[in-house]
Amino acid sequence: MPAIDLTRLQKQIGELVSAFSEPAAFLKTLHEILGFYERRAYRPNRELMPKTFMRSYNLPAQVLTLIEIGLKQPANLYQEETLRLAQALWQDPYYEARALAAGILGHLPAELSGETLALIEEWISAPLDRAALQTLLEKGSLPARLAGAWFPFVEKLLSSPSTRAQSVGLLALAKDLEQRPLTKYTGIFSLIRPFLQTGEESLELNLSLVVKTLAQRTPNETAYFLKQVLADSSDSGIERRIRGYLEFFPPDAAAGLLKSVKNHASVYKTK
Repeated sequence: MPAIDLTRLQKQIGELVSAFSEPAAFLKTLHEILGFYERRAYRPNRELMPKTFMRSYNLPAQVLTLIEIGLKQPANLYQEETLRLAQALWQDPYYEARALAAGILGHLPAELSGETLALIEEWISAPLDRAALQTLLEKGSLPARLAGAWFPFVEKLLSSPSTRAQSVGLLALAKDLEQRPLTKYTGIFSLIRPFLQTGEESLELNLSLVVKTLAQRTPNETAYFLKQVLADSSDSGIERRIRGYLEFFPPDAAAGLLKSVKNHASVYKTK
């Protein structure tokens, strides 16, 4: 891999800006740039979970970040072109193209939150690589966040009859809670209560992320809430799920939860 010459990279980003309104030319230029900076001799540790299971380039982290920053101005100025380019990038089989699609969507103003949400809803309707999905939820959601439309969209996903939509909604909620002020947590517990009670296995990974964030930010309130859910259920599965959440809590809160789990098991004769 050539050493990163920032002057050269800025010139290459300028070529992308010049092709901004021509998606096919933009994609061709993008792959040429990414291929130029790929670390072909680099071999990641096979014991580590890869960031993405999509095709991807082994890039220095700053390359894609600088490209995204360089596209902020044209993305904000040429909004219709940005929407068209984002759609073309999302159809590309490489992770970096999808990450860039999410990035340029995030550069759009709040006034286009409806259009960005329509694209996000379309894209998440199909199975997605988890890394691409997380990037989309984190970056592509910015116009909707500015417009105050993101949380209602997350609520819509959570109330969907589709398990896939619910799963995406839980992941989006987990990401949202990381940034949400503590004063804005009202109603969150009632949103996730049904998922704790039903115990759908396919939702457990993203549900646990929500509980983890809540436990880290409001441990006492979250522990009290879980005790309430436990008391309202005769299902032994809730005991297993709450045991899995104990590690998210401070020792005192975890000890109190464990005591409640043992009491529940004693009452309902479970192990």
